[in-house]
Amino acid sequence: MNKIYTKLFDFLEIGDDFPTIIMGVLNLSPESFYKGSVYERLNDLEKATLKMINNGAKILDLGARSTAPWSEKISIDKELSRFTPAMKKICEIIPKEIIISVDTQYQKVAERALDISKQFDKRIIINDVSCLKTDPKLQDLIIKNDLPIILMASKKIPGDLLTIKEIINEFKKTIKLLKSKGYDGNGIILDPGIGHWIEKKTYIYDLKIINNLSKLKILEKPILVAISRKSFIASTLNRSDPEERLSGTLSATSIAVYNGAHIVRTHDIDINLLDMINMARILRNYKS
Repeated sequence: MNKIYTKLFDFLEIGDDFPTIIMGVLNLSPESFYKGSVYERLNDLEKATLKMINNGAKILDLGARSTAPWSEKISIDKELSRFTPAMKKICEIIPKEIIISVDTQYQKVAERALDISKQFDKRIIINDVSCLKTDPKLQDLIIKNDLPIILMASKKIPGDLLTIKEIINEFKKTIKLLKSKGYDGNGIILDPGIGHWIEKKTYIYDLKIINNLSKLKILEKPILVAISRKSFIASTLNRSDPEERLSGTLSATSIAVYNGAHIVRTHDIDINLLDMINMARILRNYKS
């Protein structure tokens, strides 16, 4: 099996032989499950953005809609009204080598992000938890503009796949479809969709996905994990409050990196996280 490698925008190398990439979470949605990640004021957003960059984040994941299935649903116009000023503020303050991940399932939001990024000469990728199932127009925008895309494993609704085998099969279909329409597959990043997305998906499924993460390497695409403070940690360790899930997050993230993750999406970026994932990656490289 070939080693995983891709290069985004000719300056960010991602793969087996490169340091694990940190993606910092910037939430604009008060509906989000972890209130400590929500930045409703631009001043707070600016401080958090600069802190994440200073602590090692290479990608910033900006989202204006909670994707948790039990969250209050909002309109696309509401998403845009939250997203637009925040996107402009981040573009004003970040260095050119920092990439903005646009966490949306909708073409209108992605198009707004693309327009703003061009105004400020910044780079974006799209992070769609529905694996391009929610809004078919988003797929067209990505192909037309050759935008990198993070695909989260989904068949009909976000996160509805339970096993690595199902996840791989659905990814194969989506990748084949994109390539058939002329999309360059080098811009694809894969997220297995860890989390309690549907009722039947208990924490056991998430633990098994993390343990079997290396099987995704058959697809020869970078792997992203979004584990930070999620409910499977609560179920495993009996920690109902997201504030109490940091230790479980660090442990599970380290194991995910050891098992092949190249990008870590997280709310918390500090020396503890950096040391743990660096150690996990180095140990992974010494597997016999």
